[in-house]
Formats: sequence, structure tokens, C-alpha cells
Amino acid sequence: MTKQQDLKALMKETGEPRRSAAFRPCAVYDELLDCIRVIARDCSTTEIRIDGLITVVKENHPASGERKYVGFTIKGAKHFCQTHGLSLTGPIRLTELLDKILSSSSSGAVQLFVDLVARPLVEEKDIRTVTLARAA
Repeated sequence: MTKQQDLKALMKETGEPRRSAAFRPCAVYDELLDCIRVIARDCSTTEIRIDGLITVVKENHPASGERKYVGFTIKGAKHFCQTHGLSLTGPIRLTELLDKILSSSSSGAVQLFVDLVARPLVEEKDIRTVTLARAA
């Protein structure tokens, strides 16, 4: 048998490749890493740490006219939310979370990040809430 015949036989055995659902911008809580990830576009990225709390996600090859920042991560999410009076069991509005980040930091870089990257991203992509509690 040739490699091509082997491949065809294997595909026949395993069936057609499954198509994944179309990507949707989202905010998710990663329990193992205790972080909130907000992702607006499915693409190749580089993460850039702003401070101990925030990492911004930058697209590696943005098309002309596209946003180069496509997401962000908030580290230590449970501790931050608990310390700032945000829910650990129900949905958290991202706008409220960003307000708490702004009020807790005197860093100019954090303020620029929230005002120029995070807020426009969650508003433009209509990413409204995230929940820290594990789904039942």
C-alpha cells in the first residue's frame, strides 16, 4: 500500500474530520490557573504582561485596519474579585470588573490598558459577563 492509500484507509476508518463550531468572542474563567481570559478573535497571538494582574493579548499578524490587541488575561481572579466585592458564584459584568481594576491601580499603564484596549474590546465584541463558579 502507498502512503496515500494508507491515509485514505485511515480516514475511512475514523470518519470525516469533525468541524469545530465557529469561534465566538468570549470571557472564560480558567480555574486551574485562576485567571479570567477575554478573547475577541481566534488568531496567532503573543501575550504581553502589563503588571502582576493584567496580561494583554496581541495578534501576531493583524490585517490592515484590524485591532492588534485581541484579548487580555486577569491573573489571581478569585482573590481580586473577593477583595473587591465581586461575585464568586454568579456572573460578573466585565465593565464592573474593569472599573474595579481601574480604582485599585494607580498605574498609568493599567489606566491606558483599560481605557484604550479592554473597554473598547468588550463593548465592540459584546462580551458582557464571566462567571468564576464551576458549571454544575
